[in-house]
Amino acid sequence: MKEFLEPHVMISIAVIVGSISMVAITLIIVLRDKISGVFVSRTGVEIRTNDVPAWSKIVDTIEWIDSHTCKTIRKATARLMILDPVKNGMSPEALLAIREANQPLIYAAYENHHTRELESDADVYLADKSQDISEAVQIWQQQFPELTDEKCEAFACHWLKKILLPNLRKACGEKVAYYNWQLEQHNVSGTVKVILSGCRDKNLVYIKCIDQLATCPDIGAKSSVFVRPKTGEKK
Repeated sequence: MKEFLEPHVMISIAVIVGSISMVAITLIIVLRDKISGVFVSRTGVEIRTNDVPAWSKIVDTIEWIDSHTCKTIRKATARLMILDPVKNGMSPEALLAIREANQPLIYAAYENHHTRELESDADVYLADKSQDISEAVQIWQQQFPELTDEKCEAFACHWLKKILLPNLRKACGEKVAYYNWQLEQHNVSGTVKVILSGCRDKNLVYIKCIDQLATCPDIGAKSSVFVRPKTGEKK
């Protein structure tokens, strides 16, 4: 066995090593904004990107915003009263009727697609919630005749205007701010940034839709049925 390799063999090895090095350097340059680490071992070179951990963190943050929003909507909805507490008092029957009216809206608080449905067709969304409320209080309509379909529709509008829209607007604003912050980071890849831009733009569309609904005269007029007059004001 020869102690040293032949010159032509050594040259071939050098060319191969050089080629591999050039490829590795090219990959590092092209993927420089995605690489989280380069590790060299006896088995070869391992290049790790940061896309998975970066995206996982983004998803966790968005899920937290959605979860917190659902919780806030649920708590606020539970305090709504479709029956006038001054007129009906807080009898067990009145409390039960109020709870039944709130239940469909509390269930709706856990739906994470309010914005998509509202942006698609707000009238259909409101009609659906009004129908749910009307069906929920049907057994109480004989005892409380004021629980008409019109009253249920007004109640759905009141919930939309006073509880749902403000909380959705806040959540969308937080998401837009977070997406913009992520887009400014240097450790987020171009691929992820394309997705982030799409998500941000989608939430900007939702905000525009929410703002339009919040100032809709028809919704505001129906919601005002449940706005109690201030002291000294005539009903």
